[in-house]
Amino acid sequence: MMRHLTAGLFTLVLLVLAACKPAEPPAATSSPSSAETPKDSSVTASYDCDGGHRVDIVEERTARIHLSDGQQVTIHYVENSRPPSFMGRGLRFAIGDQAIMLIPSDGAGVSCRPAT
Repeated sequence: MMRHLTAGLFTLVLLVLAACKPAEPPAATSSPSSAETPKDSSVTASYDCDGGHRVDIVEERTARIHLSDGQQVTIHYVENSRPPSFMGRGLRFAIGDQAIMLIPSDGAGVSCRPAT
């Protein structure tokens, strides 16, 4: 009799488990992509440049250049420059009335535009 009771209880447990739905997997938490990286509050302007480069102006005195190869270079504002320019480490970033350019020392500059 105990055997029938145990077998019946076991069958009941199996039926209950079979009727249950599997638990939903937890929602995936996504990390921000590079395009969604939180904005640095010290950045006053940003520019996207041809070739996948990006320039962030930091507190009006420094340009932080993110090169397409992953390097980051910081250059500084040149007082009284016309057009307003940042220079250093073999790079120049100039913000002119007609064009915005990132120019390496080899002279092959790329066009830039305000980031959106």
